[in-house]
Amino acid sequence: MGQRNKQVQTLMATAALGVGLLLQGAPAAVAQPVPGEASAAAPEEASVEAAQSAYVQGVVVSRVTLHVRARATTSAQVLGSLEPSEKVKLSCQAKGSSVEGNNIWYRLHGEPGWVSARFVHNYTPVRWC
Repeated sequence: MGQRNKQVQTLMATAALGVGLLLQGAPAAVAQPVPGEASAAAPEEASVEAAQSAYVQGVVVSRVTLHVRARATTSAQVLGSLEPSEKVKLSCQAKGSSVEGNNIWYRLHGEPGWVSARFVHNYTPVRWC
């Protein structure tokens, strides 16, 4: 068992070193002010604001109407519903009550409410809340 742990540790250290070398010299993304315009927010605030306004496209994959809930739990108040195949905008994901073995829930973008990830397919990764 000790030899296996050493192998895993060596592999992890090698992978971390490789990622560090790949990222070395990569420029950091920083918001640049537009010449002639007053900046409304500091670069840090602007990047936080951009992350909050970003969303991921998804589609409802349930066969029946999907409930939109006030919190990430099946016992929360129903705020509305989404139809099968309806496109949705997802802001972020969080852990909540399990729905058919899936405890991930998505917060809807631009409107209040949560939907179970079990019944929504996201096209790209959804950030954590």
